[in-house]
Amino acid sequence: MRTFRPAATALALALAASLLASCAPAQPQAPSAKAGSTPAPVQPATIRLGNLPTEDILPLWVAQQKGLFDKAGIRVEIVPFQSAQERDAAYTANAIDGFMGDPIAVAELCDAGFKTRVVTVCLGATAAEGRFGIVGSPSGHARTLKELASVPVGTSSGTVQEYVLDGLMAEAGVPASDVKKEEVKKVPVRFQLLMGNGIKAAALPEPFLSLAVKQGAHLIADDTKGTNLSQTVLAFSQDFLAKPEGAEAVRRLLETWDEGVTAVNAKPNAYRQLLVDKARLPQPVASSYKINSYPTHQLPSEGDVSAVLEWLRGAGLMKAELTYAGLTWAPGQAVEPSSAATAAP
Repeated sequence: MRTFRPAATALALALAASLLASCAPAQPQAPSAKAGSTPAPVQPATIRLGNLPTEDILPLWVAQQKGLFDKAGIRVEIVPFQSAQERDAAYTANAIDGFMGDPIAVAELCDAGFKTRVVTVCLGATAAEGRFGIVGSPSGHARTLKELASVPVGTSSGTVQEYVLDGLMAEAGVPASDVKKEEVKKVPVRFQLLMGNGIKAAALPEPFLSLAVKQGAHLIADDTKGTNLSQTVLAFSQDFLAKPEGAEAVRRLLETWDEGVTAVNAKPNAYRQLLVDKARLPQPVASSYKINSYPTHQLPSEGDVSAVLEWLRGAGLMKAELTYAGLTWAPGQAVEPSSAATAAP
């Protein structure tokens, strides 16, 4: 009888065991976590937020000063810009994730292919918040909007200032054909021309509006009493909001905004120096400037956004078919990355 060597016997047994295992029915793997357990929390992304030196994000400066970002577990870098053009260039280059702007700027960026969503109003939830207006030069004689019919008014085209000018003139019954405009893009230059009587009237935002009146210009109209014409907003790229860590960061930012709002609205003068420093309030109005009451986080109304879109289309400034739903975002809303949303079928 032939005898087998021990090594050969061991090998045969190992092969047999392997074959039996391969033929046996697969056993279910144990779950990595217990059924019904809470998933690990999403770690929020760092927010790079572009801003202009204006009053609109005072609640976030207060939050930064009081350490509320750290308390909320988020990191927020507020990046200052001197002009909307610089801000938009940084945004389209992906150097910032979101910005303080207005619905017109958001719509124009979307129209250019940079999908952007408004996440809250900063100022302008009501007409009383955030003032834009029209002022006459110190030597001018106009005191009503009708007296400005056919008089060139300094403004910048395709901006919220032109939108407010058109809206106020329409409310006053001035025909669109009688609304004359003089292009002066930079607000400080427009202010200087007005005060030097180089132009007879100008559309101005705050604090230049208050400064002009303080120094002898005539307030003709503003947008705080009639139709709610102007809003400033926080907006973020759709790509940032499509990421769970981006959406979580913005959700916490909105909660922190509300904490900052509560602090400002309770004791506005406690934050006057912060506003002077951050928004660069001119010294002649620094001590008297009325600090706004800010709204808790909320989206602009559909009617306000629709009016902006209609104006942009009527002015030939927008080609894309934008909608309220496509321009806004609320926590919990799922959105696709812009590349997926625009991909060819």
